[in-house]
Amino acid sequence: MRVELFDFELPQGLIAQRPAVPRDSARLLHLPRDGEPAEHVVTDLPSLLRPGDLLVFNDTRVIPARLYGTRATGGKVEALLLHPPDAGVWQALVRGSARLRLEEKIAFEGGLSATITGIDCDGTVDLDFGSEGERVLGMWP
Repeated sequence: MRVELFDFELPQGLIAQRPAVPRDSARLLHLPRDGEPAEHVVTDLPSLLRPGDLLVFNDTRVIPARLYGTRATGGKVEALLLHPPDAGVWQALVRGSARLRLEEKIAFEGGLSATITGIDCDGTVDLDFGSEGERVLGMWP
């Protein structure tokens, strides 16, 4: 799978920054079995439900895991941290102005730095933050 196929521009104004106030005014997409998708609000939910309907809830939490950094050459890098496979080592999607190399060091915002210890064919890289790896985890609530 080519991960770059998932890249797209999403205008900042379409990304929720806070929960809706009041919460039951949040937008709701209704996909009826025998009709067209329609937009509603959460307060409409009781009138939309029928026996046998399936409700799908997304209760995931997202950390703002995008880091901006600089290579030794001065080139800019953007890293999206996916998950830490080992202590201090994060799997990430990284894009920059040139091809990344093993053992290359990247200086990130906040005084963090990482070394590229793996480059996978699926487009992910392993970023070793060393002893700062725990600090990376603590950057987000």
